[in-house]
Formats: sequence, structure tokens, C-alpha cells
Amino acid sequence: MLFKVLRGTHYRDGKVYRKGDTIETSLDLVAMFGKARFERNFEAEQRTGSVVVNKPDIPPPVDEAETQFDGSDDSIDYGEDVTSEFPTAEKIEVLVFEKLKWYTVVDKADGEVLNEKKLRRKDVEPFLGLYLDENTDED
Repeated sequence: MLFKVLRGTHYRDGKVYRKGDTIETSLDLVAMFGKARFERNFEAEQRTGSVVVNKPDIPPPVDEAETQFDGSDDSIDYGEDVTSEFPTAEKIEVLVFEKLKWYTVVDKADGEVLNEKKLRRKDVEPFLGLYLDENTDED
């Protein structure tokens, strides 16, 4: 099956897929991650002859409000939630954490870390601006 990445970054088989990229997989990414993140591309499947695999028995998606990441994952310590110090963070629905003067940006919808390496405070707003520009381009 072919899926288009609608938002965020997805890592699969050592590759990085970003917004607009197409991923070929036998997993139903829409069922796993939701319609806000992936879109199945039936037209491309027909054009490329991609094998259409029956979707596995995956439970239906849970209400998005119930799956919002709030930074409370006890298995990961990102540090202190300092999202309120970065106005752009709320606009693009991410959380910002600070630990030992290093910052981590996390997608509020699914808890995915958006920055590949830790950021210094001065680099957080410019980094968030990249995502703000992406979201503004859609309109």
C-alpha cells in the first residue's frame, strides 16, 4: 500500500519521510496513526501496480482527544515543560521541554520528537518557525 505523509516526520527502515513524501508498506498507516497524519494513495497504487494488502486486524483509532500527548510518558524524561515560553509552539501544536539547557520539541498529537538533535534555547523559535511555515503553506 502507498501512503502520503500529511504532517510530521516518519521513520521507517532507516529512512526519514517528511510531509508530502510517499511510503510503501504493508501496514495500514491510517489505521495505526490516523487520518491527520497519513493518507492512502489509491491512485498511485493503481499507476505503480503496488500490491494492495488486506489491512491487518488493527483496532479502530481511538478518539484523537484521548490520544493527545501531554508529556506525561513516564518512560521518557524530556525535562520540564516550557511550552508556554514559546508562542509559536501552541500555534503548531507541539510541546517544548528543557533539560540541562537543552531543548526537545515533541508533537502534541502523538509524542514524536521532531528535532533530530537537541536544541539550544536560541535555536528553538527558528526551528518552530520551520513547522509554522509548513502549516501556513497548506492554507
